[in-house]
Amino acid sequence: MSDQQNNNSTNANQQASAVEITENNLQQQTPAASDDQQQDSVVRFLFEQHGVRGEIVHMHQPITTLLANLSTYPQPIKSLMLELASAAVLIAATLKTDGTVTVQIQGGRGPNALNFAFINIDKNLNFYGNASWDQEKAAKFQGKEDEANKLSFADLVGNGGILVISAFPENGVRYQGIVALDQDNLSRCLEEYFKDSEQLPTTLQLYHDIDQAQSGGLMLQIIPNIEHNIESLAHLSTLSATLTAEELFSLSLHESLRRLYWNDQIVVYQPEPVDFKCVCSKERILNAIRGLPLDELEELAQEENGIDMTCHSCGKVYHVDMDEIKIIYAAARDEMEKNGTPDGSATVANATGAYQDK
Repeated sequence: MSDQQNNNSTNANQQASAVEITENNLQQQTPAASDDQQQDSVVRFLFEQHGVRGEIVHMHQPITTLLANLSTYPQPIKSLMLELASAAVLIAATLKTDGTVTVQIQGGRGPNALNFAFINIDKNLNFYGNASWDQEKAAKFQGKEDEANKLSFADLVGNGGILVISAFPENGVRYQGIVALDQDNLSRCLEEYFKDSEQLPTTLQLYHDIDQAQSGGLMLQIIPNIEHNIESLAHLSTLSATLTAEELFSLSLHESLRRLYWNDQIVVYQPEPVDFKCVCSKERILNAIRGLPLDELEELAQEENGIDMTCHSCGKVYHVDMDEIKIIYAAARDEMEKNGTPDGSATVANATGAYQDK
């Protein structure tokens, strides 16, 4: 993945439209996007003299959509999902893969640990995601909002929780990296991932405001095989640490960068839009039904009015009528008879492929 990142950075330097931002040429930035255009976007930038690159992101409308589908969760889970979304955008912008990237938390052991939380993002920086928390765990906090709001990052990821970053390129080899969720927050865990798995020292800051439906982040990363950039990363990271959530959410991304690094020569690329866009469809819903055990399909086939199925990522409701279910059930029954399966647990996964959302 490191070589791919390096090559992508080189290509970006040659192809992308960029402006240099310094204290002296600030007035020359008129071709840049407006503040409104920069709100739901990510901006890549480069310190050529330091051998360090970075990304900065600010989102509002995509976060509004994401939060609408997390309304039943306590604030700490919403906060984690907002940070996960920003992290996924920054990672995808760094990789510039031609496929999709999934950033997933797999909860470990613990009385309040999540089952999972994920963000899936494509090459156009369209993302969707969801989280899963056991009903019995959620029930403990019914009517106890103050207690639920005290849940920490460690509580939610549990003991032995892991972070999985998977890349699914349209062409090429799939990649998966795993890191333990044993740091204080998601930012530190991701820094450990890049240091240990990618050998790319990285600093990452994540910000969010649930009430205002805003999320963002700032990432700096060394460019491989350049001397003294570890020292440069430390210097630039000290400056980055002065960025506040209020500044990130109220200023344009270009202005935030200018204020942070006013004394360093920085090449800033044009904003790339980010949006929430689910990939659910009627066919995916039907594939999910095809993966059910035969006895459950038989029960569903008796529903005269069909069934309604809701996408957990975007909330869209799909209606599946009785005739469609009967066709699926008949295919599953024929498959069972063909294979001589003795019980009622057969599915049609072998015939059609079980539903799996990457």
